[in-house]
Amino acid sequence: MNEKKFLSYFLKDKDFENNSLIISPTGSGKTHFIFSELIKKGRYLYLCDNENLKTVIEEKERTFSNRKVIEGFDDFSVEVMCYKEFGRKVRYDNEIVNKYETIVCDEIHNLIDYQTFNNDVELSHAIKELFKKYDGTKIIYFTATPYYLEVLEKDYPALNEILAVIDFSGNKDIQRYINKREAYINHLSQVQFQLDEYKQSFEYANLKCLIFTREISAMKSLEKMCKSRNLKPICIWSRNNLVIEMNLEQLRVRDYLLKNGALPEPYNVLIINRSLETGINIIDKDMNLAIVNTTNLTQQIQVRGRIRHDIDLLVVRTKEQKLPDIKIDLDEKYLNIELTKDEVEEIIVKLNLKNKKNQYVTVTKFREILEKHKYKVQTKRKTANYVKTTYYIVSEK
Repeated sequence: MNEKKFLSYFLKDKDFENNSLIISPTGSGKTHFIFSELIKKGRYLYLCDNENLKTVIEEKERTFSNRKVIEGFDDFSVEVMCYKEFGRKVRYDNEIVNKYETIVCDEIHNLIDYQTFNNDVELSHAIKELFKKYDGTKIIYFTATPYYLEVLEKDYPALNEILAVIDFSGNKDIQRYINKREAYINHLSQVQFQLDEYKQSFEYANLKCLIFTREISAMKSLEKMCKSRNLKPICIWSRNNLVIEMNLEQLRVRDYLLKNGALPEPYNVLIINRSLETGINIIDKDMNLAIVNTTNLTQQIQVRGRIRHDIDLLVVRTKEQKLPDIKIDLDEKYLNIELTKDEVEEIIVKLNLKNKKNQYVTVTKFREILEKHKYKVQTKRKTANYVKTTYYIVSEK
């Protein structure tokens, strides 16, 4: 078997064209390439999509963004900004682009995604200035997925003419992270079945789990779900959220995570939203389960990429109407007895089985789910006082 190679192997000493787009899978060594091979002597600007990533880069790489006083550029002069900060600057002075020899645009897809989602004026200015050709400044873009660039090209067909694309997404020789198994959910409530399946691994093998969902309300629901299973969850969102602020313990765990790439004791479930979709590198070898509650392919790729090693299972959300395969273990008290329709519906509620519309599944659908697994369901009709009643008898196959 051929040994997989990192991005630096393929691009070392390459003379890039202006406006080069590099598509490279997560785990291919993109950050190492940028700061060890791409950035040389000269004036460089590194742009990223959020404050977490900016903090990590400033602390670990050779930059001057965190110095209070800047007296010109040294041999390795790398300034770090978020796209929004850059957009704010060029909104009033687009000549600053000419200060730099090269501008590196990391996670470029998120610039377009965030602007599309929020219709942000400053991000619009960033897009306008970054997708131009400059005589004295090269612009190099990095992404693991080109989806949002394809969306942008529909509005700006001329983008096809200026972008020189180097695509490693289908390269079988490049290093990337592997998922040993993949599974699907189509509703947040189904996360519980994955947690239950790994119950012994949490208890006896120090398993840790990463869960992504977009809304803080959903994060808190997941936290409650985990606690009901005696797990140790913690939610981390943006420290810039002034409406729902994190407490001191959340801030402590966030800082530890950013600095050490590991989830500290006693926690074994990390619940995040888009603020940590990029910017954290989890090297914690116990983090072997990732659950991504979004159908957005780009976000699925980015969240999976936060765990910097192969994992046992990746669970992602699907738009498919049918319920995916799930593991159900009924309490023995429900077996081999006559259950009314109302009693079966009570079991459905206890299991929190819902469809894509967030409605509890029907008794008929529940019966289908049971019969896909280790159970069989028989029906019996009885008549009392001229009223017919259907009873359901569940037994193991």
